[in-house]
Amino acid sequence: MISNLDTYLAIAKDALAASLAAEASHRKPKPDGSPGFIISLDRTKTSFRQGLIAIVFAGVYLDALLHVVGTQRLGRRQYKKIHKDKYEEKLNKLGVTDKDTIVACERFRKARNDVTHEKATQPLTVKNLRIAQREAEHALHFIDTVTRLLCVVP
Repeated sequence: MISNLDTYLAIAKDALAASLAAEASHRKPKPDGSPGFIISLDRTKTSFRQGLIAIVFAGVYLDALLHVVGTQRLGRRQYKKIHKDKYEEKLNKLGVTDKDTIVACERFRKARNDVTHEKATQPLTVKNLRIAQREAEHALHFIDTVTRLLCVVP
């Protein structure tokens, strides 16, 4: 089977690395040696943008991975029946039932939806605040876990 899985995963990983590098470049230790950092403004929002790219391509990778594994294990006709199910449901039907992984999946799904379908009118609160760089780290960790649990070699 011809697949772009490796390419999607590479884009997500490269974007996460770029995000974290850009974030680090705007964080400097305090000159007096006291605890904490001085964080400078990233006017181009490079770290944020790269974090978003990592999250989106982690999702593209996950969609493709679930399609490939789902059609191999269930057959094309059966996978088509679950194609529009939530990630958590697809994973369950493919044998991934670990509670921590399902919780991580839900977090990833919600974060991906939040960043790709921004609700600009939603009031920002501490409860719904997401930091792209942290969500990108979580996304990559999550898809690495799912890849391993599905016994797929990327």
